[in-house]
Amino acid sequence: MKISVITVAYNAAATIADTLRSVAAQAYPHVEHLVIDGASTDDTAALVAAHGRPGTIFHSAPDDGLYDAMNKGIAAATGDVIGFLNADDYFCRRDAVSLIAAAAAANPEAAAVSGAVAIVDAAQPDRIRRAYAPTFAPWMLRFAHMPPHPGFYARRSVFDRLGGFDPALAIGADFEWMLRFFHDAKLCAAPITPTLVTLRDGGVSNSGLASRRTINTEALASLRRHGIASAPPVIWSKYLIKALQYVIPPVQWPAPAAVRWPA
Repeated sequence: MKISVITVAYNAAATIADTLRSVAAQAYPHVEHLVIDGASTDDTAALVAAHGRPGTIFHSAPDDGLYDAMNKGIAAATGDVIGFLNADDYFCRRDAVSLIAAAAAANPEAAAVSGAVAIVDAAQPDRIRRAYAPTFAPWMLRFAHMPPHPGFYARRSVFDRLGGFDPALAIGADFEWMLRFFHDAKLCAAPITPTLVTLRDGGVSNSGLASRRTINTEALASLRRHGIASAPPVIWSKYLIKALQYVIPPVQWPAPAAVRWPA
């Protein structure tokens, strides 16, 4: 079973080396790593050449934003299972892809697998800020909850069936895609308990109140588009539940030094 890992990047020289080394360190042999770059002007290309897994596919060209680049990655991927590892994120264990492949093989009825994700301080990556468990139920969509996208790997056939991400959305196209997956198609994802991915805090959807307003406005519009009743107070109430992420420790999360990535 081939696993395609797609990394979308733009001027990501400050962080992408960790992403690349974490993929190169994976023990699972059948990994396809695609780096879809938006014509970066920094050292991103040089770092991909220096730290990428043998056979890493690097495509650099102007794009029309994050979701256009993600769709390019899906179109180019040849794996049986496809997921995304952002250019400021990294696998936090050497067997992450092995766990993804094993879960997909053991759960043939599941259209995807979903692993836990830890969020760390951007400046101190050994300091946990909060953790996402892979537990999810479709009723949670009404509150704009979804499984942690960086730990979510779907079968190629699912993208063929549902299509890619809606580039008209600024930062909420991954949630809209999850609505198609769980609500429209009634598909399911098998959970993976250990933490697979570490994210640096402060991503595009969590970079302040303005980004939260945008993502919640887009989430409400997407819910209504798919015939799910909700309202702004319902969606904003999700942050009460998210507060639990600050007190529940991540499962089997190793500090970065324990991963022992190759130099």
